[in-house]
Amino acid sequence: MAALYILLAAFAGSLIQSASGFGYAIVLMSVLPLVIPFQSAAILEVMTSFFMVGAIALKYRRFIRWRLLVWPLVANAVFSLTGVWFQSGSAEGLLRRILGVTLVLLSAYFLFFSSRLTLKGNALNGFIAGSISGVCGGLMSIGGPPMVAYYLAATRSKEEYNATLQAYFVLSTTYIFLTHVFMGHVTGQILGWGVWALLGLAAGTFCGLKLFDRLSAAGLKKLVCGFMAVVGIYLTVTG
Repeated sequence: MAALYILLAAFAGSLIQSASGFGYAIVLMSVLPLVIPFQSAAILEVMTSFFMVGAIALKYRRFIRWRLLVWPLVANAVFSLTGVWFQSGSAEGLLRRILGVTLVLLSAYFLFFSSRLTLKGNALNGFIAGSISGVCGGLMSIGGPPMVAYYLAATRSKEEYNATLQAYFVLSTTYIFLTHVFMGHVTGQILGWGVWALLGLAAGTFCGLKLFDRLSAAGLKKLVCGFMAVVGIYLTVTG
């Protein structure tokens, strides 16, 4: 039964991300902790999302602004270790509540504030964004929102934004996954679940790209945010 949930969650998350630019990590981390251990869900997300962001980064590699990766990745390397360490030593109920609060806050941000808040694309903000992304990525595998805000401000075109953001994700998810490997968190069961997730990811990406012109990205974002808010409240209350 867990394998079916994983396949469907990966399918839905990758379909939404292919059509709207975000959603894979959020959908997986909204659904999977309900059916498998929290840490397993987090590892599964970073392990499988690598293939999706890697493909995008490779496609747009000539637009990557490598200079904008330095300070965010330095900060991520330090602070993601804090997130992974806290995750490995914390009770499942506490982690689920932290995730629940985070999902509620993210849904509010994307619905009401993302179009109103702007950042300067300087090195200091890059370091701050990378720090927040590192903690959230190491703890919950949801490190995207701070970097989305930063790279929207720091890049000069949508191609630069997409390419640089995905390059950041390739390197940061690889680092977090290898940290889990080094700490002995990656099991044969997680690798087996990863096969199901990759099947769902491949199918969802294919369908999302096919339906890209027919789907409303704004409508999908609202749907995902509503789903996040409901799951977030549930996790916060029940733990």
